[in-house]
Amino acid sequence: MFVIFFFVSRQIRRKKIIREYRRFNDKFTCDYRPFVSVIIPVFNEEVVIRRTIKSILKSNYPLIEILVVDDGSTDSTASIIRKEFAKYRKVHFIRKRNGGKSSALNVGIDYAIGDIIVTIDADTVFKKSTISHLVKQFSDPRVAAVAGNCKVGNICNPLTIWQHIEYVTSNNLDKRAFEEMNAIAVVPGSNSAWRKSVIKKVGYFEDDTLAEDTDLTIRILNAGYKIIYDHRAVSYEEVPENLKDFLKQRFRWSFGILQAIWKNRKQIRNSKNKVLKYFAIPSILYNYLLFLTMPIIDIMFIWALIHGAVGIYVFALLFYLADFLNSYIAFKVGKENTKPLYWIIVQRIAYRVLLAYITWKTFYYAFKGKRVGWSTIKRTGNNTFKP
Repeated sequence: MFVIFFFVSRQIRRKKIIREYRRFNDKFTCDYRPFVSVIIPVFNEEVVIRRTIKSILKSNYPLIEILVVDDGSTDSTASIIRKEFAKYRKVHFIRKRNGGKSSALNVGIDYAIGDIIVTIDADTVFKKSTISHLVKQFSDPRVAAVAGNCKVGNICNPLTIWQHIEYVTSNNLDKRAFEEMNAIAVVPGSNSAWRKSVIKKVGYFEDDTLAEDTDLTIRILNAGYKIIYDHRAVSYEEVPENLKDFLKQRFRWSFGILQAIWKNRKQIRNSKNKVLKYFAIPSILYNYLLFLTMPIIDIMFIWALIHGAVGIYVFALLFYLADFLNSYIAFKVGKENTKPLYWIIVQRIAYRVLLAYITWKTFYYAFKGKRVGWSTIKRTGNNTFKP
């Protein structure tokens, strides 16, 4: 935790210096303005697709095309796009047979004329300035991908509040720290930008894992490129509102990331990116171990309360205090309202149980060699953010 804090503080200082330098030199330099292709892969997204496309059309970055790639939807997604967005010259609709998200993204990349590819999920809404912030980072030719700041747009019940706490903590600590070390191992497909030439060089998105964005990210880092996190590139997405959809989504993420690491294990082992090899990937694997064993701390805590074992009682309290401090600092760094942190103890205990279940299920399926398909979750359209 303290290693992460150190690199977060260093990242914040460095970003501040860069912003001040750019502000002072803006009048002497030309803006970096590449053409941008925004790709939205969709499959049965009739509930949310209107809002997503409209948010991109409101972007303050002018040089964009919007490629909506329909991966064989069976609902009214296609008719909505054709009917409501045919008049917009920037919006191009591409329909293909169902082949999965990776194939939809790759079709979009082959159609795209932009040098920079921005990907956004169909349930996600961008702020007007998001694309501008994502694109600025590519003025450095060493940058191959930029991760945006994903936030929860449908905070409506305890489960979504808990996910909000997780998102804020991850973005404002992990993403910042790993950017400082050039070892961001997951660039989220819901809010990200990629240099098209690098995507083609390392081999496009591949469909042999359930975490195509993690797989591509690892290959880019192994190829020696930089990956940036920009906290100003904000998006709001719809997270699962019920336990069933939450477990489905998180199992897919957990299993997919494990697949991506296993698939690229040889490249990681031989990677010249030492932080990726010796810190970032081990940190992810440590989290798996932590999720597998975290319920033990709660059992110890209950045992201490019953039997009065003071040492275990103090240790458990310190554990919860450190957990709270971690999230509190993340909320302060991100200038977020700290009111949701009243849920922190309940969230941590409940989340530990859920994440432990998901992680045990992940390893059970991995050791058994079971095939896992792409699971869809029901959209509610409850994203309240208005761009």
